[in-house]
Amino acid sequence: MCGIGAFQIIGNECEPAKVARVLLRLLEVRGKDASGVAWHDGNGGTFVRKSNCAGKELARVLKDNVGNTGIVHTRWATLGSPKVEANNHPIDAGGVVGVHNGHCTNHAELIKQCEGYARNGEVDSEAIFALIAHGPSKQRLRTRLAQVQGNAALLWLRSFDKNNRLHAARLTNSPLFFGQTKLGSVIFASTEAILKETAKRCGLVFEYIHEMEQGSYVRVQDGVLSEMQTIDLPKPKFVLPKHDYTKASTYNKPQTHYAPATDMLWDDDDLLLPFADDDFDYEAEEAEYNLRNSLDKQFGMGRYGERY
Repeated sequence: MCGIGAFQIIGNECEPAKVARVLLRLLEVRGKDASGVAWHDGNGGTFVRKSNCAGKELARVLKDNVGNTGIVHTRWATLGSPKVEANNHPIDAGGVVGVHNGHCTNHAELIKQCEGYARNGEVDSEAIFALIAHGPSKQRLRTRLAQVQGNAALLWLRSFDKNNRLHAARLTNSPLFFGQTKLGSVIFASTEAILKETAKRCGLVFEYIHEMEQGSYVRVQDGVLSEMQTIDLPKPKFVLPKHDYTKASTYNKPQTHYAPATDMLWDDDDLLLPFADDDFDYEAEEAEYNLRNSLDKQFGMGRYGERY
């Protein structure tokens, strides 16, 4: 259970760094082992900041120079220690920087298709982004995505993309929602509740909210859904990871601050006060995940069942 989010802010409708901080804070309920953000700088550069700390810790030190298009991740570690930076998201696969919620069971086979690519970490997610960036040249994107076995919701950026495009795909099970404002700003999040709360805290009003269908891909450029595709997915072969989702992650150890206090933008009270009087129910959100995961395990419906 990881949390993913993304944003493309149009016309200075909202401060991108604020959106990133809010997503880090809200998505933390889906994983506290590590967190990260990646963004385009508007000139073709792509920047990544991540660490093995909870989302609120990274939010404290995330500065204001975040670009208008970015992706966010909070990690519930299963494969690969979060103490190793290469295992944490966003993952840079040499041309593609991405975040993943789910579990890929055929990652070893996917990596073999990436000629000349050297694996950097242990996580299964890396294989997906490596395939997108370095898969066989004759394969189209939807063909590459269709080969992923397991569960996956994906958000990624292409490095050195001067068009600042944002890519999203939902393959099997793992949920993914997005909303768009009248001006064109788009935000993605793992759940509808987190998506709506992000808009509320950032002062954005969505014209519509959409839950991505399984087997779908969208590309966002300049606030426009410039491409949508259907991915012909094979019948899923559910393999339940050997992990008890009712308990904390194996790697969920007390963490120190991401950076010294001199690098912090606020103190704890400054960060927490804006969230203290809201009505977002973190406990209810987490309880729903735990219930669905428990049912999935009991009845063998896959890692997250229909939505989780």
